[in-house]
Amino acid sequence: QDSEHTTFTISPPPPPPPPPSTSTSDQNLKRMGIPDTHADFKQWLHAMKMVARLPGGMPAEFRRKLWLALSDRYLQTKGINWDEEGEKYLSEQWDEDDEELGIQIVKDLHRTGSSLCSGPSGTINQAKLKRVLLGYSRFNPEVGYCQGFNMLGALILQVMDKNEADSIKVMILLIEGLLPRGYFCGSLGGLQTDMAVFRELLGTKLPKLARHLQKLQGPEGAFEPPLTNVFTMQWFLTLFCTCLPIPFVLRIWDLILIEGSDVLLRTALAIWGLLEGRILVTKTADDFYCKMGALSAELVNGNLIDCNSLIQRIVDIGAIHDLHKMREKHLHNITKLKESSSLKIFYSDEEGESDEDSRLAVTATAWGLRSGRRASLGLPTNLRNAGDGKEKNEPRHFPFKKAVR
Repeated sequence: QDSEHTTFTISPPPPPPPPPSTSTSDQNLKRMGIPDTHADFKQWLHAMKMVARLPGGMPAEFRRKLWLALSDRYLQTKGINWDEEGEKYLSEQWDEDDEELGIQIVKDLHRTGSSLCSGPSGTINQAKLKRVLLGYSRFNPEVGYCQGFNMLGALILQVMDKNEADSIKVMILLIEGLLPRGYFCGSLGGLQTDMAVFRELLGTKLPKLARHLQKLQGPEGAFEPPLTNVFTMQWFLTLFCTCLPIPFVLRIWDLILIEGSDVLLRTALAIWGLLEGRILVTKTADDFYCKMGALSAELVNGNLIDCNSLIQRIVDIGAIHDLHKMREKHLHNITKLKESSSLKIFYSDEEGESDEDSRLAVTATAWGLRSGRRASLGLPTNLRNAGDGKEKNEPRHFPFKKAVR
């Protein structure tokens, strides 16, 4: 018998290939426990809604997973295979259109007003935010890039733990999947429609305030647009990023992602209801604007209401029934704005502002929907002397419209 031993080398079998239908999005959905069937999904979403309404809201890590899972599900319903398509949105290869957009994005980055873009990691995070905003503009060239997206993108990037691809997904869900079409592009028909719907709701939910504001406007609407437009339009365009503390904004966004865009209208109604008592004592339109300057500062500093109480007000208003019909009705009645004269955002010229100061300094110009006249309110950094057009540091005007692609 041969005493020598023969050694055999046995390689481990290769791992089985993943199922053909399995994608990163599928895995994200499974990790979150999101059911596949429509009925089970509705039940799961209702449970998430209850969590979002609890005092304290969602934990940060749970929020990140929820936003991402809902975004993945939306992409699936649209037939978008992110594993195959997502890479091109973050491609380092730029074309001429990307260069033009990149220049505009860079101009806005230092005005973002987020702690994400300041401090030791500020430069790195600004580069990440730039890639996210450019990536979204590549995905949706009809909208492209709008001034104000920097605020939305910065908040999303922060929640997504600075993951650029995940942040683009959430921007897609938020802007394309939840907001009405036309909030940021073309003649802003979706935005104008919601402004009209809001005024109708204000008349039914807060009739005393609505009558008082109409009285301040004077005969035949001497002050155009309606007095609430200057503020409500800004709230809608920035999804409340510039008018409330960030912890408040995050909880409102939770509700928007779970319940839908009617949360925008309900939040605006809740805020105006909160301010009603102080506004009813104003005697003139100028008095109203001065009062709102001070109240805006209190709002953004969280001095008027605590977060749980505001969320409860939004919940108590309840879902807006027949919202689709209301939007359809007003969509046919609005006068289309020219694309070149849509909106403007004001930014302070003052240097050395804190992140919170930058958020305080932003407001919007509202254009009259009937006569084309406009009323603007540029709030200075400290919001003093609001309504006074003789500020030493006049705000700069930047067109708020889609980038030309």
